[in-house]
Amino acid sequence: MIVSKPQTSTITSFVFFLIITFVVLGMNVWVLTKDPHPAWYNYAIIALLAPIGLFVFYKIFVRYKIIRLGNNQIEVSFPVLRDSKKYSLAQVSHWTEKQVSTGKKSVYKELEIKFEDGRKVTLGHKEFSEYPRMIQYLIQKVPKKKVNLP
Repeated sequence: MIVSKPQTSTITSFVFFLIITFVVLGMNVWVLTKDPHPAWYNYAIIALLAPIGLFVFYKIFVRYKIIRLGNNQIEVSFPVLRDSKKYSLAQVSHWTEKQVSTGKKSVYKELEIKFEDGRKVTLGHKEFSEYPRMIQYLIQKVPKKKVNLP
Protein backbone atom coordinates (compact mmCIF):
# COMPACT_ATOMS: atom_id res chain seq x y z
CA MET A 1 0.00 0.00 0.00
CA ILE A 2 1.25 3.46 -0.91
CA VAL A 3 0.73 6.09 1.79
CA SER A 4 1.28 9.71 0.80
CA LYS A 5 1.13 12.60 3.24
CA PRO A 6 2.67 16.05 3.53
CA GLN A 7 6.41 15.96 4.04
CA THR A 8 7.84 16.89 7.41
CA SER A 9 9.90 19.72 5.92
CA THR A 10 6.77 21.31 4.45
CA ILE A 11 4.87 21.12 7.74
CA THR A 12 7.89 22.44 9.66
CA SER A 13 8.28 25.50 7.44
CA PHE A 14 4.58 26.34 7.76
CA VAL A 15 4.75 25.91 11.55
CA PHE A 16 7.60 28.44 11.69
CA PHE A 17 5.68 30.82 9.44
CA LEU A 18 2.58 30.54 11.65
CA ILE A 19 4.56 31.04 14.86
CA ILE A 20 6.10 34.24 13.49
CA THR A 21 2.74 35.41 12.13
CA PHE A 22 0.87 34.86 15.39
CA VAL A 23 3.66 36.42 17.49
CA VAL A 24 3.57 39.58 15.35
CA LEU A 25 -0.25 39.57 15.49
CA GLY A 26 -0.19 39.14 19.26
CA MET A 27 2.26 42.00 19.70
CA ASN A 28 0.10 44.31 17.60
CA VAL A 29 -3.09 43.32 19.43
CA TRP A 30 -1.29 43.99 22.72
CA VAL A 31 -0.28 47.46 21.44
CA LEU A 32 -3.90 48.15 20.46
CA THR A 33 -5.16 47.24 23.93
CA LYS A 34 -2.48 49.15 25.90
CA ASP A 35 -1.84 52.24 23.78
CA PRO A 36 -4.66 54.83 23.80
CA HIS A 37 -3.51 56.15 20.40
CA PRO A 38 -1.97 53.27 18.41
CA ALA A 39 -0.30 53.93 15.08
CA TRP A 40 -2.12 53.24 11.84
CA TYR A 41 0.30 50.48 10.88
CA ASN A 42 -0.78 48.39 13.89
CA TYR A 43 -4.24 48.17 12.36
CA ALA A 44 -2.75 47.47 8.92
CA ILE A 45 -0.58 44.64 10.23
CA ILE A 46 -3.54 43.00 11.95
CA ALA A 47 -5.76 43.44 8.89
CA LEU A 48 -3.10 41.92 6.65
CA LEU A 49 -1.67 39.10 8.78
CA ALA A 50 -4.85 37.76 10.39
CA PRO A 51 -6.49 36.55 7.14
CA ILE A 52 -3.18 35.20 5.80
CA GLY A 53 -2.42 33.32 9.00
CA LEU A 54 -5.92 31.88 9.24
CA PHE A 55 -5.89 30.83 5.58
CA VAL A 56 -2.53 29.06 5.91
CA PHE A 57 -3.63 27.39 9.14
CA TYR A 58 -6.80 26.12 7.45
CA LYS A 59 -5.17 24.94 4.21
CA ILE A 60 -2.19 23.23 5.82
CA PHE A 61 -3.42 21.91 9.15
CA VAL A 62 -7.20 21.66 9.06
CA ARG A 63 -7.18 20.29 5.49
CA TYR A 64 -4.22 17.96 6.24
CA LYS A 65 -4.78 14.90 4.08
CA ILE A 66 -3.39 11.41 3.80
CA ILE A 67 -3.79 9.48 0.55
CA ARG A 68 -3.60 5.68 0.50
CA LEU A 69 -3.43 3.75 -2.76
CA GLY A 70 -3.62 -0.01 -2.94
CA ASN A 71 -5.94 -3.00 -3.40
CA ASN A 72 -7.54 -1.19 -6.36
CA GLN A 73 -8.72 1.59 -4.04
CA ILE A 74 -7.85 5.17 -3.27
CA GLU A 75 -8.55 6.36 0.25
CA VAL A 76 -8.53 10.07 1.03
CA SER A 77 -8.59 10.85 4.74
CA PHE A 78 -8.60 14.14 6.61
CA PRO A 79 -7.54 13.20 10.19
CA VAL A 80 -8.24 16.64 11.70
CA LEU A 81 -11.76 16.72 10.28
CA ARG A 82 -12.24 12.99 10.99
CA ASP A 83 -13.40 12.49 7.43
CA SER A 84 -12.42 9.60 5.23
CA LYS A 85 -13.61 8.48 1.83
CA LYS A 86 -12.70 5.34 -0.09
CA TYR A 87 -12.96 5.16 -3.85
CA SER A 88 -12.49 2.18 -6.11
CA LEU A 89 -10.37 2.77 -9.18
CA ALA A 90 -13.54 2.49 -11.27
CA GLN A 91 -14.79 5.68 -9.54
CA VAL A 92 -11.85 7.71 -10.86
CA SER A 93 -13.26 10.04 -13.49
CA HIS A 94 -9.82 11.11 -14.72
CA TRP A 95 -6.38 12.01 -13.50
CA THR A 96 -3.67 14.25 -14.85
CA GLU A 97 -0.16 15.34 -14.02
CA LYS A 98 0.46 19.02 -14.65
CA GLN A 99 4.00 20.26 -15.14
CA VAL A 100 4.93 23.93 -14.93
CA SER A 101 8.41 25.21 -15.68
CA THR A 102 9.48 27.38 -12.75
CA GLY A 103 12.94 28.25 -13.96
CA LYS A 104 15.62 27.23 -16.38
CA LYS A 105 15.99 23.73 -14.95
CA SER A 106 13.23 23.34 -12.38
CA VAL A 107 9.77 21.93 -12.95
CA TYR A 108 6.82 21.89 -10.56
CA LYS A 109 4.65 18.79 -10.88
CA GLU A 110 1.14 18.42 -9.56
CA LEU A 111 -1.10 15.36 -9.62
CA GLU A 112 -4.85 15.87 -9.82
CA ILE A 113 -7.27 12.99 -9.36
CA LYS A 114 -10.95 13.68 -10.03
CA PHE A 115 -13.64 11.27 -8.85
CA GLU A 116 -17.12 10.64 -10.24
CA ASP A 117 -18.80 12.29 -7.23
CA GLY A 118 -17.13 15.61 -8.13
CA ARG A 119 -14.40 15.55 -5.49
CA LYS A 120 -10.84 16.05 -6.55
CA VAL A 121 -7.48 15.63 -4.88
CA THR A 122 -4.41 17.63 -5.84
CA LEU A 123 -0.91 16.75 -4.69
CA GLY A 124 2.35 18.56 -5.39
CA HIS A 125 5.53 16.55 -5.84
CA LYS A 126 7.51 18.76 -3.46
CA GLU A 127 4.88 18.77 -0.71
CA PHE A 128 3.77 15.12 -0.60
CA SER A 129 5.74 11.95 -0.04
CA GLU A 130 5.59 8.95 -2.39
CA TYR A 131 4.69 11.10 -5.39
CA PRO A 132 6.55 9.00 -8.02
CA ARG A 133 5.06 5.78 -6.67
CA MET A 134 1.56 7.25 -6.88
CA ILE A 135 2.08 8.23 -10.52
CA GLN A 136 3.43 4.77 -11.29
CA TYR A 137 0.45 3.12 -9.56
CA LEU A 138 -2.04 5.19 -11.56
CA ILE A 139 -0.18 4.47 -14.81
CA GLN A 140 -0.34 0.75 -14.08
CA LYS A 141 -3.94 0.57 -12.87
CA VAL A 142 -5.88 3.26 -14.76
CA PRO A 143 -3.82 4.37 -17.76
CA LYS A 144 -6.90 5.02 -19.92
CA LYS A 145 -8.21 7.63 -17.49
CA LYS A 146 -5.15 9.84 -17.77
CA VAL A 147 -5.91 13.20 -19.39
CA ASN A 148 -3.03 15.03 -21.03
CA LEU A 149 -3.29 18.79 -20.74
CA PRO A 150 -1.39 21.07 -23.12
